[in-house]
Amino acid sequence: MSINHDLANTSLTKRQGLIVYLNSINSQFKLRRYGDIVYFSKKNAYCVLYVDQKEADKTINAIKQLDFVKDVQKSSDDEIDLSSKHIEEQITELATEAEKKLLDEQEQNTDYLL
Repeated sequence: MSINHDLANTSLTKRQGLIVYLNSINSQFKLRRYGDIVYFSKKNAYCVLYVDQKEADKTINAIKQLDFVKDVQKSSDDEIDLSSKHIEEQITELATEAEKKLLDEQEQNTDYLL
């Protein structure tokens, strides 16, 4: 379940995350008029921007027209499964893999000692 799915029956504004890749890191502040900048990387020259979900496509087109922007992508936050059942399955899978590795290492250590 995504956050926007949880907010479906509330009056809160649904948001869409955008990853904006920049040609010039000095121009990032001009993006404030389009939404909320929540993260900026100087090293990789990109920023994460949250905009109103209803206006996301229109905002993406407007941002792509800016001369200091290389590319704009929608965040895939809505595609992430945050249900407890899914998380429990992942944890169980990771635990069994870790146990197998430990057993393999123990067998290799005992073979070495013999």
